[in-house]
Amino acid sequence: MVGSETYKVGIYLRLSREDELKGESGSISNQRDIIHKYIRDNNLLYIDEYVDDGVSGTQFDRVGWNKLIEDIEAKRINMVITKDLSRFGRNEGQQLRYLDYFYENGIRYVAILDNVDTFDEYNTSNEMIPIQCFFNEKHVRDTSKKMKASVYNKRSQGNFLGKTAPFGYKKDPNNKYKLIIDEEASQVVKRIFDLFVSGKGICEISRILTDEKVPIPSEYKGLNVGMKSTAYGIWNNRTISDMLTLPTYVGDLTQGRSKKPSYKSKRRIRPKKEEWIICEGKCPAIIDKETFNLAQDIYNRNKNQGKNTQDILLKGFVYCKECGHTIGFRLQKVNTKKKGEVTRCYGNCNYWAKHKKYGVCTPHNTKYYELEDLVLSEIKKMCRKYLKANDLKNVLANSDKTKKILNELEIRLKKLVAEVEFSSKKKEDLYNDKLEGIIDLEMYKRMCNRITEETLTKQNEIAEIKTKIYNIKNNITDNNKKYDSVIKEYLSMKKPSVQLLSSIIDKIVIDENKNVDIYYKFKPFENGY
Repeated sequence: MVGSETYKVGIYLRLSREDELKGESGSISNQRDIIHKYIRDNNLLYIDEYVDDGVSGTQFDRVGWNKLIEDIEAKRINMVITKDLSRFGRNEGQQLRYLDYFYENGIRYVAILDNVDTFDEYNTSNEMIPIQCFFNEKHVRDTSKKMKASVYNKRSQGNFLGKTAPFGYKKDPNNKYKLIIDEEASQVVKRIFDLFVSGKGICEISRILTDEKVPIPSEYKGLNVGMKSTAYGIWNNRTISDMLTLPTYVGDLTQGRSKKPSYKSKRRIRPKKEEWIICEGKCPAIIDKETFNLAQDIYNRNKNQGKNTQDILLKGFVYCKECGHTIGFRLQKVNTKKKGEVTRCYGNCNYWAKHKKYGVCTPHNTKYYELEDLVLSEIKKMCRKYLKANDLKNVLANSDKTKKILNELEIRLKKLVAEVEFSSKKKEDLYNDKLEGIIDLEMYKRMCNRITEETLTKQNEIAEIKTKIYNIKNNITDNNKKYDSVIKEYLSMKKPSVQLLSSIIDKIVIDENKNVDIYYKFKPFENGY
């Protein structure tokens, strides 16, 4: 015993899920046995034990640990014992802060296997505490890196590693790493996409599903147990948004849409889309690609638009020529002498509206309904002209975005083929250098293997590019038919839907003099408007 003070001991026991793999040597019972022997050998007064079973040491918001701190504050205990420093925790900064807290409050701390006793001033092991804490955390950091690398590798190969399948799917009972379609839930997914591309907003879709008492994903999967909030059962706008932007629904398995910022944190963040892990064709599709791409187009146009604009057909299509920002529209109900209450709609440059006092851009005041009539009339003129000339198919096909993609792929293919051919020559040259004694056998093997690995990678890329080129070329005819049907459908309707308009228009640009330019997803005239 150090000094003559009576020490009232609280023993702290912690086991993480990783520690469970070590068996009895790391178990709670083993820790308890070691500590009680120390208490007996040193004639200490045992008060209570505090246990956190299956809890990570990287964070200190633990039930058992919090109760220990409460009892320290209540003066119930004045000594803490753990089997070793790693049971205390594996977060260097937090551990050292708590050790300072113990010291300031007169709490003796002992880590038996690390030979640490904070009240023994002659104990040289105490000087190693910061170093030992560093290595305890490093162990977690290294383990976390290895696990992340393993998970990333498995996900990149198209294995699904989520705890629960995305709504609309379920795990294959014969292979937990594969998804199969949940027929009942997939119908809800299809309906959400159909409602969205037909012009319904995300808020409106949420209301429709809630009013019809369609089970929310967590309710459908039985994930919510215990107490439920007053909002339980109400479809959330974020849920709808996440579903509308999830490539998994077209068969491209997508994972990594949320992650922990650090191995020390429980909080989850949403990484950028570029960081998602997307594996093409690794799960069955619920939504066809044309519908999905159309939904992305509409979503990107409307994500920053106001909520009170559901009836505005051109919402998200109209841009300011001077600054490039969108033109925002607002609906107003006005009482008139002749017609009573009427709805009017006006537009302004959003950038100007947000920064008026700085004099950036100009208002671009626009009467919406006049603009809509002009745009729809101009599109009809274009459609009639090219159908009449019977030349629309070629114009659309030749100016489709796929032409640019196809050209880039063919250029890349030629480059790769040339590099593979040159690699063969380099290996022959290396062999000749070895025969002539310019390089030794080890250098020859090393350089030759490197060239071989690079060649295999390029050959794999060549095969992928050839497949993409084949798919693009075989879709050209289908695209022509699609454009034909879109044009004819547009001409047959008095007022098109947002879905139909998105198939034709890329954007509409208005300058400060109210001149209007319409940009199509294909060039209707050689010089444009």
